[in-house]
Amino acid sequence: MHKDELWQVYAPNGEPIVGEGWESALDNPEKTGADAIVGVAVVFLYQYNDDGQLELLWQRRAPGIDRYPGYYDISAGGHINLGETVVEGAIRETREEIGALITTEDLQFAFTKPFNRNRFAWIFMVDWTGRPDEFHFDDKEVSEVKWVLYSETEEFRKKYAKPPLQRDDITFLNLDDWLKMRGMVSGNI
Repeated sequence: MHKDELWQVYAPNGEPIVGEGWESALDNPEKTGADAIVGVAVVFLYQYNDDGQLELLWQRRAPGIDRYPGYYDISAGGHINLGETVVEGAIRETREEIGALITTEDLQFAFTKPFNRNRFAWIFMVDWTGRPDEFHFDDKEVSEVKWVLYSETEEFRKKYAKPPLQRDDITFLNLDDWLKMRGMVSGNI
């Protein structure tokens, strides 16, 4: 998070309110008691390894970052800036956090999910199979990335992910359903 960003504010029906932003320096609206609703773009990179097993990319938060330093987080994600579309936010956050260059065509919409009364997320998947593992952490939010077998995601998440993700069973059940509907996994995580 950059303290000088203005986050896009949304109406209760999910439509962006043109020209209305929330000052990121004020932190998340739910902490202030405000009624503002902000959005988050979340991107999971996945690949099939040489053994044909599905893996998800996790980023490790840098030691000097203010929230959850040293914990693992989703591949990339963050708040949608004022005037930015959800897709533009997903592409920007992926570039800023891990240096991965993705396009609109790369993004596979998975689902939306409310975080609380003031924040909701659009979750996207990106197939990284066959692409080089050349990630760069230019904004200093991330210290490293790690591919984790999908079959080990639940254990990894409960041990190493930032606490909100450790408790976020709904997102990972939805992710599991999305992967099952595409025939990418069977059974439960």
